[in-house]
Amino acid sequence: MSVQKVENKKELKRKAFLEAARKIFSEKGFQSANVTDIVSEVKSGQGTFYYHFKDKQAIFDELMIGFIEKLFAVLAQNEMLGNGRLALAHRDLAIENARRIASVYMDNIDLATLFFQESRYVGGAAMQRIEQLYTLLFTQIETGLKQGMAQGMVRPDLDTRIAAHCYVGATERVIQQALSAGGPHDLDHIARQIVDFQSTGVLSSAHCRQYYDHSDSRESDA
Repeated sequence: MSVQKVENKKELKRKAFLEAARKIFSEKGFQSANVTDIVSEVKSGQGTFYYHFKDKQAIFDELMIGFIEKLFAVLAQNEMLGNGRLALAHRDLAIENARRIASVYMDNIDLATLFFQESRYVGGAAMQRIEQLYTLLFTQIETGLKQGMAQGMVRPDLDTRIAAHCYVGATERVIQQALSAGGPHDLDHIARQIVDFQSTGVLSSAHCRQYYDHSDSRESDA
């Protein structure tokens, strides 16, 4: 067998373990699942598992980090597509941003459930990457709020740090509820409701009227 075929076979086996772990962790949770469960699902030996992964924590971390990287990617995409525009000033942009973020969770329901229910309690490398994700989220939101405040769009009495944490917490709760309720999911509706609720709390009354009037006119033109 050629070296390339051997490497391909190893990669396929590694992917099989990851898919099995994804299934087992989703069904049993991290604490109740064990390596034997994963090996049995793949119909392989424990020695082969330990060739690819150090332990149960290592394969869980790889799954979670893969999911978290999808969130990082969509945050970067939102920044790029925004092209310097402030989402607080463009409701349609804010809704599209929220929709793309929500779609990562809805397209990966099993991993998203693990993210909310398990990843923060088991430590490991994934926990470090999660902390980096939240740091980026809070920073991006707070920066946008401060920019909006400087332009007179945001209430001057707003505590931007607290507001940023409220944004993230409320959004996560909505997504968790949607995940637990099952599909199908109307991502456009979810995104609009999240954005409109958040905006009502931070925008000045004058800009709040302009914000909705501008968006409504765009939607009617479409």
